Amino acid sequence: MAEPSGVCLSSKKSKKAGSKTKKQKTQKRSRCRRNCFCLFIYRTLKKVRAELGISRRAVGVINCLLNDILERIAEEATHLARYTSHSTITSRTLQTAVRLMLPGEIGKLAVSEATKVVTRYKSRK
Repeated sequence: MAEPSGVCLSSKKSKKAGSKTKKQKTQKRSRCRRNCFCLFIYRTLKKVRAELGISRRAVGVINCLLNDILERIAEEATHLARYTSHSTITSRTLQTAVRLMLPGEIGKLAVSEATKVVTRYKSRK
């Protein structure tokens, strides 16, 4: 069985089960950061259909779907960068990866929307 972080079970001095040292009290547990699009899913839904609601479970399913697609596109972009012997992933590489991963009209629409967003971002800077 693995020992909890910061607590040594093999020490000769035994402490009470509920007592913590000063250092343990001041340290915060570092949470594992995940990609969570939950807030963005909700905001997008409210922009599109303000009267419509969504359950947490449905948001979780959509979040898993988005994480999966993002991971697949990143993996494909990495393969393309290695194939062309580049050390960086460029916007062109990402465009190609999106076109390869998303079928037909969805891929074209995704590329055009991303291009619009990038040009809008560059014009604001």
